[in-house]
Amino acid sequence: MSGSPGTGGSNPRKFSEKIALHNQKQAEETRAFEQLMTDLTVSRVQFQKIQQLRLSQTRAPYYGGSLPNVNQIGNTSAEFQVGFNYSIKC
Repeated sequence: MSGSPGTGGSNPRKFSEKIALHNQKQAEETRAFEQLMTDLTVSRVQFQKIQQLRLSQTRAPYYGGSLPNVNQIGNTSAEFQVGFNYSIKC
């Protein structure tokens, strides 16, 4: 009776097989998790690159074009200086 195959929980070989199956299953789950995390990381990097590209495209019109009129800038700053000097003298 004690040697019947249906009750064999005490056989060390069966424990080692169960442990091996458990380790194999855990390794498969770990590989699946690592693959998922790698895919997620790649997706984040691609998303950030797309966001940077979109941002640079929306800013492009502000950085392009002709240079400002330097004469206008010089005249405007001179007006401010005159007004500033006038306020100091008074």
